[in-house]
Amino acid sequence: MLSPLRNNRGMALLIALTVISLIIALTIQFNKNMRQNLLASGTQSTQFRLEVMARSGVELAMAVLLKDAQENEHDSLQDSWALLADEKLSQLFDLGSLTIEISDNSGKFQINSLVQSKNQQQPDTPPDQAAAQEQDARNILWRLLRGKPFNVDDGDARKIIDSLIDWIDAEDGDWEQEFGAESSYYLSLETPYPCKNGPVEFVEELLLVQGFTPELLFGTDKHPGLAPLLTTQGKDGLININTAAPLLLQALHDDLTNEMAEDMQTFRTDINNKDKLASTAWVTEILPSLTGENTLKNITVKSNSFTVFSHARLDSTEKNIMATVQRDNKKTALLSWKVE
Repeated sequence: MLSPLRNNRGMALLIALTVISLIIALTIQFNKNMRQNLLASGTQSTQFRLEVMARSGVELAMAVLLKDAQENEHDSLQDSWALLADEKLSQLFDLGSLTIEISDNSGKFQINSLVQSKNQQQPDTPPDQAAAQEQDARNILWRLLRGKPFNVDDGDARKIIDSLIDWIDAEDGDWEQEFGAESSYYLSLETPYPCKNGPVEFVEELLLVQGFTPELLFGTDKHPGLAPLLTTQGKDGLININTAAPLLLQALHDDLTNEMAEDMQTFRTDINNKDKLASTAWVTEILPSLTGENTLKNITVKSNSFTVFSHARLDSTEKNIMATVQRDNKKTALLSWKVE
């Protein structure tokens, strides 16, 4: 039988070993927590730096747009704002890199221009003129959908346009289009929701409208999507022919072929033609058949809405900001801002 003294010594050793093991475990966990906190602190610092860089990119883009408006009264892909993506901006920061890209929303199809006369989205526009602009917009979208690479058949194209009109039109029921859809249709879906009866606020919203599919809007491996040609900004239907994509140029008129659109693209990117881009008259110079009653409608060479994409990078970490900028009367205003 062990003596009480020896038994106490064994218990003390066991307690000591337990305490030492606990201290070691706590030390390891403490070091682990400190290391995680240090890494988190570094990550937060990097994220903050990147967001500041990306925000400064948006401010720089707005300054470039304002300067451009002071230098000329038209916009083209030869302007300083359009060439900003090619500028080396790394020297602006001790660490990291910044790239800025500005796209012209005025060179895209204005979705909300499809409905003007009933809603009077343009209150200062006479009803007859609004109705004409509305019809011109619908014709452009029809040609865009029916042409390559989208090749939407007649029935589906009509359904898409009529449904989009019903989606935007404030009237529900009385003005329903023949192939469109109002709340009664959308509320009958497996996941029901009402018809909006108001302007489209973002391009992705079109997926809620009857007839639109992700493949049509965002493309597939075989063909591009419709989304890059569309904008929710603007309601007058005017399209800047100096910046519009060739696919949209071709949709401006029944007689415009792919070859003619490519000729327009070649002309407007030639540095020797830069001054001629100040007027829409350059179109008839290279396409004399589009004159008189056969001339292009709803076109302009002036832009007032832009999307700014600011990309900041530091080591392997990135931060993106996408902003919508309005420019009127030689002033710029930030309409929306999304951090990614």
